[in-house]
Amino acid sequence: MDLGISESPTPLQATRDWVVFILGSVLCGLAMLVIEPWLLSAKGGFGPTILQAAHPVAAGVALLMALIVCVFIGATAGRILKSPNKGLVVIGIGIGWLAWRLQGIETIAYNGTLKPVAIETLVWSVLMFGITILVYMVAGPLRYVQSRESKVGTNPLGEINWDHWASSPAAAKLMAAGLCAIPVAGFFAASPMRGQAVAAVTMAGVVVGLVGRLVAPHIQPVLLTTAMMLAGALTQWGISFMVPADELPVIFAQGQLPHLLYPMPIDWAAGALMGVPWGLYAGNAFLHHEDDDGQVAQAA
Repeated sequence: MDLGISESPTPLQATRDWVVFILGSVLCGLAMLVIEPWLLSAKGGFGPTILQAAHPVAAGVALLMALIVCVFIGATAGRILKSPNKGLVVIGIGIGWLAWRLQGIETIAYNGTLKPVAIETLVWSVLMFGITILVYMVAGPLRYVQSRESKVGTNPLGEINWDHWASSPAAAKLMAAGLCAIPVAGFFAASPMRGQAVAAVTMAGVVVGLVGRLVAPHIQPVLLTTAMMLAGALTQWGISFMVPADELPVIFAQGQLPHLLYPMPIDWAAGALMGVPWGLYAGNAFLHHEDDDGQVAQAA
């Protein structure tokens, strides 16, 4: 019986798992790169947001179709690898691949305003919720989440031995854990360079996952990625009232733009999907998983 205890895979199984993970990541990346031409803006650059595209509706439809393909790939990979976390990382790598190739905050500073950026991050929050739900439905729950009745949870997502993923006090703790992304992203986003912006929110995701795992160890962490995205959207929305739109180019040129504005909406999405699962995994190092005989079990 599967108690959520990780068993050492055979060399053949480990090789298969790596092949599935790498292949899924590459396929998701290619699916996202296909839509890059649709993100061409009226100024001639690519991105960094859907609303900056020359044809926002067409760009939005193209992005949605690419995400459907990525969710199918990621959920299938998660099912094969028996881990929704790995499925989410596969999708995150694909989104991050596209995010790294798009333009950054400089395009917004000289040719746009901040409020649409916050709105797009909010839309990504809704998409993130749907992506996470679908991956968990297909791949199954995290096996190392401890239940209230037994040492290790084994029941499907939503059964009563775990805290309810959406309506329990633990779910509120997960939503609060998303706020940890704000100081971490602001600290690591030292420049508007695309790689650094994506890396900053990925590090923020790791911290969110770690904190969420520690404060709510008896719940499937379905809401963590959404919580992080909402924190990013609210931060961008709040800062948009503090930075006058007509002074935005000057503030950016002088290097005085708040660093939390460097990551774009797609960066937050990629960082949440890549970082939160790693943070959840790291959180297991601080928690004991014991079977019925009291033996310490290594988390899957």
